[in-house]
Amino acid sequence: MLKKINIKSIVESVKKDFKLKLISLAVGVVMWFLVIGGVNPVVTRQFNDVPISFKNQSVLDSKKLVRISPENPTVTVTITGKRSDVYSVNKSDIVAEVNMQNAIYSGAHRLSINYKVPYNVQFKSASENDLLVTLDEEINKTYKVEVETVGQIKNKNQVVAIKEPADSEVTVSGPVSYVNKVKKVVCVVDVTNKDSDEVVQSKIIPVDESNQEVKKVHISKTDTNVSIGFKNFKEVPIKLVEINSAPSDVKILKKNIVPNVVSIVGNLTSLEQISEINTKPFDLSQIKESGSYSLNLELPSDVTLVNNDLRVVINIDVDKKIEKTIEVDTSNIVIENETGKAVILKGLQDKVKVTVKGYESDLANLSADLIELYVSIKKDDIGKNVQIKAKNIENIEIVKISNDIVQAIEK
Repeated sequence: MLKKINIKSIVESVKKDFKLKLISLAVGVVMWFLVIGGVNPVVTRQFNDVPISFKNQSVLDSKKLVRISPENPTVTVTITGKRSDVYSVNKSDIVAEVNMQNAIYSGAHRLSINYKVPYNVQFKSASENDLLVTLDEEINKTYKVEVETVGQIKNKNQVVAIKEPADSEVTVSGPVSYVNKVKKVVCVVDVTNKDSDEVVQSKIIPVDESNQEVKKVHISKTDTNVSIGFKNFKEVPIKLVEINSAPSDVKILKKNIVPNVVSIVGNLTSLEQISEINTKPFDLSQIKESGSYSLNLELPSDVTLVNNDLRVVINIDVDKKIEKTIEVDTSNIVIENETGKAVILKGLQDKVKVTVKGYESDLANLSADLIELYVSIKKDDIGKNVQIKAKNIENIEIVKISNDIVQAIEK
């Protein structure tokens, strides 16, 4: 038998607990939000080494400008947002960008960095707000490719006589400040233990005057094939062939050929017949002073130099004739008197200037006390003008004496 349900008592019970249940519902909702908020709170996150990109690079190209610094700039970026959103962001989703639109001249520019982050997070901060960018003019230069060898070849009686790159010239381009550092462009070939002709691939390297590689430039070709060949060689002395004589006022003291030996290549038969290499006639009449003078070699038709760029010079030391004026005291003048009478020299100055001529080495040691002045007075010279003279000095010519006319008067 079913028990009768008392609806009225149930309604009364609900009315009685409604306030309590409403409070419980509110507490439950609050707790739900707290739980949800605890699971996905607002957080911040830092990204290091975010690369900076450059917008409107074509502006630089049109102005023939190139960026030389910074090379690969990065920044640190901080974002904020819901944790689930923040941690779904990758470094590649963050954009740090510099607009090159207004960078139209070479030099330093401080440009703003623009930041972009995904729509569901917010940009908070960055380590840099702007970037110092340095631009330089871009130029091109053409260089001859030079081949250099390293290492010891197998046959010591041979040399590398042929060094021919397939690409004889290359173009170097880049910032003017770096391209201008390039002294030459070289290929380095290792010939260790080689003794036969071959073709090798070699890297093309731009180097400065210290033979260090120049970075930050572009080469039209980075490597080339180099043909190397070996030939027999011989070292022989250089013989100077002279024509004419040195000028009369020049005395050659020393001649020295540099280098005084030369390495030549050719077939064995030709090399065996050569004991020296003559210079082309060297004209001594052109020598005016000490210095280095270029020499050309008279090479037989079937031999060549190991180093075709070799420069041969002759260093010559000379002694030149010059004039020199020396002031001489007349107090010690010698009077060669043949009159038998006492005489004085009227008009005699305290000092006279003696001009002499001779080689520099001789005049360098000539002083006033070595010049002996004298006057020769004959029997009938009393009352007449006579001339002051100087005694002969070996290898030195007396050119003139100032105020050299005096009058011989009886005392």
